[in-house]
Amino acid sequence: MMDLLLAIELGDVGTKSVIPLADLAWFVAGLLLLTGSTAVVLWWNRRSHIDPFA
Repeated sequence: MMDLLLAIELGDVGTKSVIPLADLAWFVAGLLLLTGSTAVVLWWNRRSHIDPFA
């Protein structure tokens, strides 16, 4: 009984890739989409306000 409490199963530990390539591609695509949309919003916000000192 005590052996069961001390055992920690680490799962399938191997040399294969931890993150599937498709998941990595979706993550990068989402990151690029968020970065691009943030840049567009910041550009649009800066463009919409007239600078009184210009």
